[in-house]
Amino acid sequence: MNTDHRPVYIDLRKINLPVSALISITHRLAGLYVFFITLPLMLALIYFSTESEDSFNELSLFLRDHKFILGLIVLSFCILWYHILSGVRHLIMDAHIGESLLAAKYSAIFVISFWTISTSLVFWKIFS
Repeated sequence: MNTDHRPVYIDLRKINLPVSALISITHRLAGLYVFFITLPLMLALIYFSTESEDSFNELSLFLRDHKFILGLIVLSFCILWYHILSGVRHLIMDAHIGESLLAAKYSAIFVISFWTISTSLVFWKIFS
């Protein structure tokens, strides 16, 4: 007889995770995105923008004409910014600062709020 009453099939949509757990999960997902998408994109942009003056001008004209691709590039760097902010939060907590549940909740809310505001300002400045 099984006395273990843990759920076998977990429906992640029905679990109410605390905001500090959500920021931890999204930090890891952002790290994957940064490694596999933002980093190669950044290296390609550096390569094509520093190859020659003509390649720089071609790249800037291409990005000026293709706002959707520019938006994806900006979004990739905003995800890098989120990863940096949440990583600094984790490093501060590793230093035993703000480890309580309440402090972790408020620091997670601060990181998400600060990232949302700064990302909105970046998109507004670029696309206005």
